[in-house]
Amino acid sequence: MVQQLTLRPYTAWQLITAYWRSERRWFAYTFFAMVVVMTVAIVGMNVVFNYWMNHFYDALQDYDKISVFDLLKIFFFLASIYIVLAVYRYYLSQYLELYWRRWLTEQFVSCWLSKRSYYYLENFDKQTDNPDQRIQEDIGALVTSSLSLFMGLLTAIATVCAFVYVLWSLSGVLHIPLGSWGSLDVPGYLVWVSVLYSLLGTYFTFKLGKPLVGLNFEQQRREATFRFAAVDVRAHAEHVALYHGENQQKSALNRLLDSVLENWYFIILRQKLLMWFTSGYNQISVALPLLVALPNYFNKVFLLGGLIQTIGAFAQIQDALSFLINAYPQIAQWRAVVQRLTTFLQHMYEIDQNALAQNHFVYAEGQQPRIVACNLSITTPQGQLLLKEVNQEFIHGQHYLIQGVSGIGKSTFVRTIAGIWPYGQGKIILPQQQTIMYLPQKPYMPIGTLEEAVLFPNKQKKAVETATLQQVLAECNLSHISDRLYEVATWSQQLSPGEQQRIALARVLLQKPDWVFLDESTSALDAENEKRFYHLLKTNLPHCSLVSIGHRLSLEGFHSHVLDFSKYRITAK
Repeated sequence: MVQQLTLRPYTAWQLITAYWRSERRWFAYTFFAMVVVMTVAIVGMNVVFNYWMNHFYDALQDYDKISVFDLLKIFFFLASIYIVLAVYRYYLSQYLELYWRRWLTEQFVSCWLSKRSYYYLENFDKQTDNPDQRIQEDIGALVTSSLSLFMGLLTAIATVCAFVYVLWSLSGVLHIPLGSWGSLDVPGYLVWVSVLYSLLGTYFTFKLGKPLVGLNFEQQRREATFRFAAVDVRAHAEHVALYHGENQQKSALNRLLDSVLENWYFIILRQKLLMWFTSGYNQISVALPLLVALPNYFNKVFLLGGLIQTIGAFAQIQDALSFLINAYPQIAQWRAVVQRLTTFLQHMYEIDQNALAQNHFVYAEGQQPRIVACNLSITTPQGQLLLKEVNQEFIHGQHYLIQGVSGIGKSTFVRTIAGIWPYGQGKIILPQQQTIMYLPQKPYMPIGTLEEAVLFPNKQKKAVETATLQQVLAECNLSHISDRLYEVATWSQQLSPGEQQRIALARVLLQKPDWVFLDESTSALDAENEKRFYHLLKTNLPHCSLVSIGHRLSLEGFHSHVLDFSKYRITAK
């Protein structure tokens, strides 16, 4: 069954294996199989090098000059093969990683943008921090660490399987005298010493390193919060400067930095404790094979080459069995990343289910050219009632101004009509085969060319002629930027709030909807430009109905009906 990520809870295993059950699974398995084959081949080359060391050092001990140089020629030949295998294993594994990350990122983006999860998380969820970082950074870390850890584990297993026979054959039998009970014969004693030493080290490593998982999770959260705060200062640089708020922002950033460094210090302390053990463990493992192999060397079980081969084989097994010990910090980080991604999906699922549970709105299409709100009651996500029993009809061809004191829910009413506010109940009838546009107070300016900003969100439609775009910009009093249509910039920072609202006007003039809801969409304009704004709408779109929200008295002159939504307000008793 082809696997796609959907909004539901995921375990770590389900998240990691999703790609391997997707439509890309055959590509993934093909490349993975090649990487596995090369990994096993590299381990096999290490076994060959281990035997080569035996012959080479025996030749050195015998002063056999011809054999030494012959063996060196063999070494360079084997090394060439090893290099080719290592390079192509890296290339193929990175290629696999690239496509895995691409697929998983696309799936997360799809889940994030589907069912407006991005909107609900940003406005109604307090648990999910920095979803952008989870998508951009954590997915990359998950893919990289998963492949790295698996390939390390595979290499360790293959190494143990390959070198156990070598070490067993070199060990001989260890005779342990037991006095009157005779003696205990231990075949392959070097293998047993290696296994027992590794098991002991693994136990203590996991015991000492377990707190690193939680600490790494918290560190990523605090780092992301600090970075977001710094980005927020950059995005609102003008506001901070006008308020002379540098000291306050400095204090806030320093406070967040202290939080980052505090948790980092706890990680340092725990890694210091872990390093005391692992460093001692690794140093002892250097001398241990020599100590346990020397009896066989002095008993002339093998020559110098055999001693070197034994030390090499012991070190290979020791290193393989110590994989979990040496990789534990990476494992701790990997578990923290997995936890962040699974909780991200979990929170998206929970908030989607919560929205579904509280959404009792019924949307229907009517044959008449009108928008009708029937018995509409709108609440906050916490269940607090904002507007009660709204019964309002908007007839196409008429223009309406919605007024009322701030905070009663006028903008939320528009969000409900648009279908993005899920909290409340009632029926909304929308006109069939008529288009509706919604203009918020602060228009969205996508990063890209000015042309893309003006055409947003219809980038996929056939491009409008440059002359047409320039003409519309001129009508909107934006002729001074019409020659920058194909310039790429962060337009939310390049343009003033008034210019951005006039860009929104240009979008309406280009898309020619049947209805436009304007939520204080002229608040940044002066009286003359506001008058020009509505005049253009009525002149260029004579069949378009305007529904505005605003507090200015000047707006009443542009509308045929003024609606006071204060009558739907819930007053405290």
